[in-house]
Amino acid sequence: MSQATTVTRKLLVVGGSGFLGQSMCKAAVQRGWETVSMSRNGEPESFTKHGKPAWANEVEWARGDSLDPSSYKDVIKDVTNVVHTVGIILESDYKKAVNDPTVLGALCGATKVLGEVVGMTDRGNPLDPKRQVLPTYEAVNRDTAMSVAKEVATLSTMESYVYVSASDIFPFINPRYITSKRQAERYLFARPEFKSIILRPGFMYNEQRASAIPIAKAIQTANALTQPFSKALSSLPFGTTFTTHPLYTDTVATAAMNAIEAKSYGIFDVAGIEGLAYHGVAT
Repeated sequence: MSQATTVTRKLLVVGGSGFLGQSMCKAAVQRGWETVSMSRNGEPESFTKHGKPAWANEVEWARGDSLDPSSYKDVIKDVTNVVHTVGIILESDYKKAVNDPTVLGALCGATKVLGEVVGMTDRGNPLDPKRQVLPTYEAVNRDTAMSVAKEVATLSTMESYVYVSASDIFPFINPRYITSKRQAERYLFARPEFKSIILRPGFMYNEQRASAIPIAKAIQTANALTQPFSKALSSLPFGTTFTTHPLYTDTVATAAMNAIEAKSYGIFDVAGIEGLAYHGVAT
């Protein structure tokens, strides 16, 4: 009987210091994979405030700008798989609000976030040299993925690229949010150098974002109430907003790792993500 061969895997988590990225890093470490996080911050700021978890000691927390290949040319050496978690749902500094560890702190930024949603945000005089330049959907959701993909495509070790996209379920959000995500998806599928895994979750939550927990519970309640007529409701405008399950970030991370191991390529919606996470295969 031949001895089993141990698969050597080096995972690069783009945006690994963020909300979803940390779940991805933790899931990879738990499988014994060599894990590298790349973000502009390096190690998450939350470690300074709340302590560094044990799993984080097994991650290489590298600094790099996804849009500047020269900043991460050494980081990607020998990478076999990439998980891309970088993205924005609003073109504002909403993450500063929703990442506040207290519900009160998060709610303090709600007015500004709401203004962005309804298109009433004052971005200042465009000719003012001191005006803050906010990130765009195209730059963050699309171009970061394309930039990293172009660089890792040159690696002989590359197997697959996991891109965390999104379900088209969010009402009142600028349509460019989804358009930029879909453009990134098409680009990745066009790359012959590796296989692409596209995850399309809806609303995601965990304990790091205090404001996300009550929203997730409200969506879960709506899911339960609409379950008897979910198919009919889904066909109505914004109907899927009430029928799509919110996902815990660890569930999405488990799905990503299982997809990489099983070489399950393609597009996975919420049901597919749950299938990968709980059963190892899409349902």
